[in-house]
Amino acid sequence: MNKKFNVIKINGLKGLFIAAFIVGCLIAGFLIFPGWLCMHVWNFVAGFFTDMPTMNMLHGSILWCIVALSLYAINKGNLSISFGHSAPVVAANEERIKEILRQINEKNTQIIASEKQIDDNHSENSQNDNNDDKIVK
Repeated sequence: MNKKFNVIKINGLKGLFIAAFIVGCLIAGFLIFPGWLCMHVWNFVAGFFTDMPTMNMLHGSILWCIVALSLYAINKGNLSISFGHSAPVVAANEERIKEILRQINEKNTQIIASEKQIDDNHSENSQNDNNDDKIVK
């Protein structure tokens, strides 16, 4: 069983209200507030021009979605969000990389040594086979 996954239990009506509150806060924080901000920026800029229409909240949210998805597409998916219990530490990562490289080098030397033994055994067997093929008087 993978121990990296956490199970969230929602018990009763109180748990449902808390879950709905969390979802509502996420929607407000990532969609409604940036949409409201886009709406006001657009309407501010539209005040300087005569033919620009003004936006309402729905249009501001749609504009925000267009901007956010365009930025995500430009980054080609390099932007990632990770929910976890530990933050990466640069020094620990460098030490971990050095440890992995050391283990790879050890495995490579073991593989090379075992291949060398196999080649030596194969060459000895082929020499014995060559000796068996000789006609002895």
